[in-house]
Amino acid sequence: MSTDGQAGVVAVDLAIPVKADLVVLARLTAATVAARAGFGVEDIEDLRLAVEELCLSLVRTDDDGRLNFAFEYVPDAITVKCCFEPQPGWDGAASGVVDDLSLRILDALVDEHGREQRDGKLCAWLRKRRAPSTV
Repeated sequence: MSTDGQAGVVAVDLAIPVKADLVVLARLTAATVAARAGFGVEDIEDLRLAVEELCLSLVRTDDDGRLNFAFEYVPDAITVKCCFEPQPGWDGAASGVVDDLSLRILDALVDEHGREQRDGKLCAWLRKRRAPSTV
């Protein structure tokens, strides 16, 4: 974890190969960042599920490459950015096609989400705000 140049912003980077069994690392990282940011159990579980859905929205199980994550948190919100970096020569014409169900799941789990092309890479992001304390 590192503190960004912006006051109160903490960033964690993670890169994993596109392998279904490694997505658990992204989920675990999201849960750890959320716990450190003071999120409640329900919000942490929502974020874990949303990170998995974010991965599924970017790649297919047979894609070859890496998923590069940036987890950032400020006192009241976590932003997760994920970019798919394909292997050279990879032909992924069907990758990045998002079905309506994935969008609905993300709508239910996080406050904001989106997709973009960045430096020729397909990227997606989400933002989850911490629920107000009920104590």
